[in-house]
Amino acid sequence: MTYGHFDDKNREYVITNPRTPVKWVNYVGTLDFGGFLDHTGGSQLCKGDPALNRITKYIPQLPSSDFKGETAYARIKKPGQAAKDSTVVSPYWVPCLGDYESFKCHVGMYYTRWVTKIGQLTFDILAFVPIGGQELIRRYRITNTGTEAVELDLIPVVEFSHFDALKQLTNADWVPQTMQSQAVPLGDGRTAIAAYAFMKRDIAVNVLYANRPAASWETDRKRFLGDNEYGTWGDPV
Repeated sequence: MTYGHFDDKNREYVITNPRTPVKWVNYVGTLDFGGFLDHTGGSQLCKGDPALNRITKYIPQLPSSDFKGETAYARIKKPGQAAKDSTVVSPYWVPCLGDYESFKCHVGMYYTRWVTKIGQLTFDILAFVPIGGQELIRRYRITNTGTEAVELDLIPVVEFSHFDALKQLTNADWVPQTMQSQAVPLGDGRTAIAAYAFMKRDIAVNVLYANRPAASWETDRKRFLGDNEYGTWGDPV
């Protein structure tokens, strides 16, 4: 089974089959801020000490078909079509696991780039931590290569972690009660989602935001997945 190849000229490993035996990870950032990205879009991020200042929830023991930390959905529909009749895919393949025409994950030096073709849409995503920065940037470029117009909603998803990585795994009662989130208007229709443990609300806040206006947002996993959380990450209701 072939999963990819080395590109010596660009100093990359290019994954062309996402069904790798284990997740292929790539470190980004520095010891001050950073972590790793896996080849299906997941991320584990921390600021400084990864044990006591964890940002995203990445559980390696979960099945590879589950997203870990971060992902994104694309909701595709024809103009005028109802949302319930749309097609939902992930440009990272996980967690929707849908069909694709081509998949390439370029694992480079301190960056990861995905180029995925699904139907008539090509997704080009570049993820990196800027030099000296304390944020992970994901740049999305989406191209319609077909002849028919489509309407597209891009839905980024981050599952934040409690700052104490051990407590996140061992305390199922107290930890969820400490985590809070809120929407913060940024102007021009843009919205940031701020997430934090209540005891650190003034000193350690994690933020998800985009440079485009948001039509809607949700911070409750039960409501996002739908059907009293019997919807799944692979097929949210």
